[in-house]
Amino acid sequence: MHRDLPRLERQELLERLAQGHSAGIAVVTPNRRLAQFLRAEFDATRVAVGLSAWESADILPMGALVERMWEDALFSELASEMPVLLSPAQEGALWHQAVATHRPPERGLFSAEAAAGQCAQAWQLAHAWRLELRPDPGWNEDARAFLEWAQEYQRATRERRLTDHARLPDIVIPHVGHPALRRPQTLVLYGFDLLVPQARDFVEALKTAGASILVVDPPPRQAEVRRVACVDARDEIASAARWARSRLEAPRASGSPPARIGIVVPELSRDRGRVERLFADVLHPEHAVAPPAALAFDISLGKPLAEYPLVADALRILRLAGRHIAFEEASRVVRSPFIAGAQSESEARARADFRLRERS
Repeated sequence: MHRDLPRLERQELLERLAQGHSAGIAVVTPNRRLAQFLRAEFDATRVAVGLSAWESADILPMGALVERMWEDALFSELASEMPVLLSPAQEGALWHQAVATHRPPERGLFSAEAAAGQCAQAWQLAHAWRLELRPDPGWNEDARAFLEWAQEYQRATRERRLTDHARLPDIVIPHVGHPALRRPQTLVLYGFDLLVPQARDFVEALKTAGASILVVDPPPRQAEVRRVACVDARDEIASAARWARSRLEAPRASGSPPARIGIVVPELSRDRGRVERLFADVLHPEHAVAPPAALAFDISLGKPLAEYPLVADALRILRLAGRHIAFEEASRVVRSPFIAGAQSESEARARADFRLRERS
């Protein structure tokens, strides 16, 4: 659909955004990162013309626009028709409950939490692509299990009048023409390779309600693609770090901006520590002896709160209230520097930990 819509040049888009909210223009992107980048670029153009204050541009991910219109409906006469939107944590808890309730032992499910996370992703994809969730004789055991869990999840949300981000567009679409909902006069689709059927229906509903739909493509870039074989994941990360260093050290033309390098790491949440260590080894070989004031790289995914020593020890102390705790956890509590008296009692605590290790 969006390939046939009127096009707008990127520079013209920035100029129209500079007119402020009076232009009635909203820009939607496929993800939050692109929205942040485009918003920062717009702000840079305002600074470049000497402004010290300006109206923020209405640039946001597609899902955020849908959620904003749902919130508008909550403060109108449509409120009684609007279900409560689940947070990601609440949605995950309901999926976990559905999996735990219908988990026959013969299926050999290794982790209910992992299965719940995969169910939430499959649920999102099924609604985005308008896939019907009904039994099929050709389905394997995993697909049948997902259908059973999805039915339980759907029953739980229906009884409690709840919904999730996967179904929110379908709830908002029938009401986009309502005067209580802030509907942009012009909606710009920025950076979309394709529109999934659900998003296409949402855009079509806005168009029917009177909004103008325009498309802006990011500027094309010439790329040279190569594939490199690596021994394992560690070698792959180290190779990426060495490649990044070679790019940073390569001479550049006079007046050209510094290189901006992006590296995509699958399962970054799992391998964050290893990625950070390997990149530090390659880009800052001296970091083990003299840590640099600032690293030459940034990892976009922050560390989980539970990995910070103070929080980790606090959680271990809470786990002491349970029936069992792993020995290493108890030993870490004994040696924790965050418990009062850690310095004055250090020798006594070390002896206590030694006796615990003898017994364990």
